[in-house]
Amino acid sequence: MGLAASPQKKRHRQDPQPSPSSPSTSSNPASPIKKIKKSKYANAPPAFLHNGPTSSASKLSNGISSTSVAGTSSSTLAPSSPSRSRTVPASNVSNGLKWTESALKNVDPRIVEARAALPIASGQQAIIDAVRAYDTVVVLGETGSGKTTQIPQYLFQAGFAERHPVQMIGVTQPRRVAATSLARRVAVEMGQPDPAMLPSVKGKARTAAGGIVGYSIRFEDRTTRNTRIKFMTDGMVLREMIGDVAYGPSSKSIASNDALESTSSSSAAVRSNLLLKYSVLIIDEAHERTLRTDQVLGLAKRIQRERKALRQSWLDRGKPSNETEITELKIIVMSATLDADRFANFFATPSRALAANATLTDPKILTAANDKQHVPILYVKGRQHEVTMFHTEEPAQEWTDAALRTVLQIHVSRPPGDILVFMTGQDEIDTLARSLELYSSELPAWAEAESKPLPMSLMIAPLYAALGPSASAKVFAPTPPRTRKVVLATNIAETSITIPGIVFVVDCGLAKEKTYTPGTAVETLEVSEISQSAARQRAGRAGRERSGECYRLYTQEAFKGLALAGTPEIVRTDLAAAVLQLCAMGQDPYTFDWLDQPDATGLQESVLQLIQLGALDIKTLPALNGSDGEAEKGKAKLVLTAIGGKMAMLPVSPAYSRSLIAAGERGPTVARQVRDLIAILSSDRSILVEPSDPEKRDEANKAKSTFIHPTGDHATLLTVLYSYLGESDKARAMSKARKTEGKVDVKVVEKEAREQVRAWCSNHFVHEKAVKNVLHIRKQLRTICRQQKILCDDDLQEKLANSTSAQDEDPSEEESDSSSSSGKGVDKTGLFVTRKTNGISKPSDDEEDTHFTGLRQSLLEGRIANAALKNPSTPNTYKRITSSASAGATFKIHPSSTLHPSKLAREGGGKKLDAILFEELVFTTQTFARTVSVIEPSWLQEFAQRG
Repeated sequence: MGLAASPQKKRHRQDPQPSPSSPSTSSNPASPIKKIKKSKYANAPPAFLHNGPTSSASKLSNGISSTSVAGTSSSTLAPSSPSRSRTVPASNVSNGLKWTESALKNVDPRIVEARAALPIASGQQAIIDAVRAYDTVVVLGETGSGKTTQIPQYLFQAGFAERHPVQMIGVTQPRRVAATSLARRVAVEMGQPDPAMLPSVKGKARTAAGGIVGYSIRFEDRTTRNTRIKFMTDGMVLREMIGDVAYGPSSKSIASNDALESTSSSSAAVRSNLLLKYSVLIIDEAHERTLRTDQVLGLAKRIQRERKALRQSWLDRGKPSNETEITELKIIVMSATLDADRFANFFATPSRALAANATLTDPKILTAANDKQHVPILYVKGRQHEVTMFHTEEPAQEWTDAALRTVLQIHVSRPPGDILVFMTGQDEIDTLARSLELYSSELPAWAEAESKPLPMSLMIAPLYAALGPSASAKVFAPTPPRTRKVVLATNIAETSITIPGIVFVVDCGLAKEKTYTPGTAVETLEVSEISQSAARQRAGRAGRERSGECYRLYTQEAFKGLALAGTPEIVRTDLAAAVLQLCAMGQDPYTFDWLDQPDATGLQESVLQLIQLGALDIKTLPALNGSDGEAEKGKAKLVLTAIGGKMAMLPVSPAYSRSLIAAGERGPTVARQVRDLIAILSSDRSILVEPSDPEKRDEANKAKSTFIHPTGDHATLLTVLYSYLGESDKARAMSKARKTEGKVDVKVVEKEAREQVRAWCSNHFVHEKAVKNVLHIRKQLRTICRQQKILCDDDLQEKLANSTSAQDEDPSEEESDSSSSSGKGVDKTGLFVTRKTNGISKPSDDEEDTHFTGLRQSLLEGRIANAALKNPSTPNTYKRITSSASAGATFKIHPSSTLHPSKLAREGGGKKLDAILFEELVFTTQTFARTVSVIEPSWLQEFAQRG
């Protein structure tokens, strides 16, 4: 399928992946393609024409080619050396094969046939042999070759995932949507149950319900004891890498230089973060270079070599029966577009972090394990379906308008097939969705006027991170008959995700990117050009199920001018969370194995911030036995404190985790408030709707006035959440009362209750989907707070209600986020419901602080660096109190804040804002503070004296 070969248009196939011999700087590998005049489709010609299929410019053959670094140049994969291989009894091998065959007994033969047609299938044995022979393998393959879904299955079939002891194949993904969708797809291919449908049961029932494939993402774990192929986000594997070390005393991170025998008693704490349940770790989409991906790469390198040293020591000591056998870890790094040599060289060289702390085993064994390695690079040639590329002849003046025209032209002129449009953000997606819905309603009239066949219906499906799994379900659902689905997505759909039915891709060539500036702590969200790597990834979305077409809203010359790869996140983000996680694993951020060394200023500021929060301390190392005492004397090391260990185990930013710990010390009510607020702030989308229409904006401001709290935005957001829960409780109570009246349709009553809540959200400009996402995060935070012994009043009330009034519960009542309990006027959410004023829930006793003093003080303990004092020299400006801020750096309160001077003036003014606390600084036309609350200057003095 292709566009007409008319004189006005130009086409070429998707840029193939450069071969190992091709220069890495080549911007257009498919140079032999004949030159035809470029398409002007973005300038909206009457229609696209179709004259039949186009021929391929360069046919790529299937198969695997191989190169390697660090001493080997042969393309033939060497057999595994005796020192690397494990001696496994024949009976165990036989039992393992039987178990593997039994696990795959439900595979559909049609799926097996489809998998065999993938380009990667011809290299299955070569991949398995390479993983067996080498510790680390880099796999580079085109989008659509099948590497992400097939390689984990190949390794499972080859016996890399054992039943006893548990050995899993872990697959990391940069994004949640990719991890969940890939797990579900692989589960289908292996004849396993859908992990997303795993019942909420525990114990033996959960084990029986789970299959071989599972996934783990933030706030959602869909794995069981049966899981052997585990898809997870980079953040989740990092949490497993932390292990139990964060709980251990700081002395454990400063071990003695004795032999391994003397450290075996404490090896449990050391080994708990070595991913011992994983035999293979696949780091997918490594080219995206997120901060977490870089952390995973560095930690995996150290863990791999440390496990090798521990295993060799165990073998040399005669395999002591009182010690658990430690296996070696295989690492596979793969992507469709990757600087393969750079990644291979990174894993081939010794680990700096392990060499800097050579205390876990015998130095000779450690040196041997940390020596140079051979790292082969496997190239998967070809893709299952070809993609025809189209560029605009002239740069588009307005890319959103060009995207609209392109989608409509594809819809009225091209054969059936869904469309994927890459856009920059949620606002642009919502705008284009409204425009498409408007134009699609006029298409029947246009077809009649032009005497053309009636076009198919258009189904608009947005896809961005804030939607959540349930809201994005229709993106992956089959397209209805006589309908064309148009998926409007951010770069979340750029990698690893296969959206069924996509044939056409429209690429704007832009993406939103956050940049953090150390020193000023200003975070800028800017629209910037994507890289050639990202452009190829986007184009590859069109050829997953059949031949496709990609329409780039930029010229071919512009493509050649793009950077080869994107800017690593590590050089443009706040490093505080990364430093805390590394220190929790006993790693020194200054000697860590970074693929790209982070900015020295940013790293130093992050360390100082964590010291200020009480998470880190600086200790002086004692002289080690047998070493030069003078050389070691005075050497400092960052050590995790008890508070830091607790912070590291909370899956939120260091500022939020410190605030949550401080709230727990102030009592259960404050702990509940801070926990709920963190859930709101951790959501990807605001719970308040901000209309772009000026008239709607005025209406929204009036509706939101009922929620405004005089202390600022934090309390206001919390009030919105509690008001929503109060309305939900009211609707549920009315529904329950109607059910007891007599013969009523239960489904109708429940639907009316939902509509009542939905109408309340619409009238008050509250985003219901965002609130539900907050409640989901809040539910997970409740579990985590219980685990960390942070008591909240709703948990205490729930225990009291269960112990005193269990007989009054209605077992038929559907479980919800907010169900009122009797006795104390507090429901399970901690929402006081006995008396309300202006729609705001008020307490029934003195426990609830209506001024949220404890809340703001707890937030200040975690955000002390974000406290600011009023600048007396300039009206309505503020300056941070921390010395790390650049001299003279002042800012204003963002216009969206309830404390903005214009809004205070409408309320009569008179409010003193001598000191404020904010969530973030952003730069648009100037620097603004967002999500602001007023604080007392005396609190700053108190915290300064305490520190």
